[in-house]
Amino acid sequence: MFQRILAVLSAGVLLFAGCRQSSFPTVEGSVIDATIHSVTVQTSEGGSFTVSTLGTDPMLVPGVLPGDEVRIAYETLPDGETLRAVRLDITTPSAYRLLPGIWRDCTGPTEVGLVLAEDGSARAVGLADLNLRDWSLDGDSLILTAADPTSPDGKVTLIYIIEQLDVDSLVLATTDGVVCMNLSRAE
Repeated sequence: MFQRILAVLSAGVLLFAGCRQSSFPTVEGSVIDATIHSVTVQTSEGGSFTVSTLGTDPMLVPGVLPGDEVRIAYETLPDGETLRAVRLDITTPSAYRLLPGIWRDCTGPTEVGLVLAEDGSARAVGLADLNLRDWSLDGDSLILTAADPTSPDGKVTLIYIIEQLDVDSLVLATTDGVVCMNLSRAE
């Protein structure tokens, strides 16, 4: 008898929790700003929407990066003005999340590639004359900075258009559209 009552109570709690979670309003958009305490997204309608992340469960509301496409379920706090995230799902990760790693092209006689670190540093593999220092993004452009002792400021900036980027492949083209690197993520 006790087990039956416990099963009914457990089912009721689960049903209530399930109903409660699905009753939160949601917003979808692209992250345009993220701090330790809030996330601002731009919606497809062009407006912006900010929610607090203060006091949220990091398992339900993970950290985000600019450019991440997200879906946020939120609640209104008792002050009637503050919106707090209760769940955040990254629906499409940004290039900032996908680019760090080791990328290589093994189709030629020698292996060449790029190592793009999360801290923004970079190095070239198999390209002895290219002394990369760092990388950054500007829209769909990958910007690489390399040491160049012949340049007045000691560096050269290389700009590539990201033609394709997913978890396994990175295709880069020159600014005039010629594909120059077809890279795979190293395992």
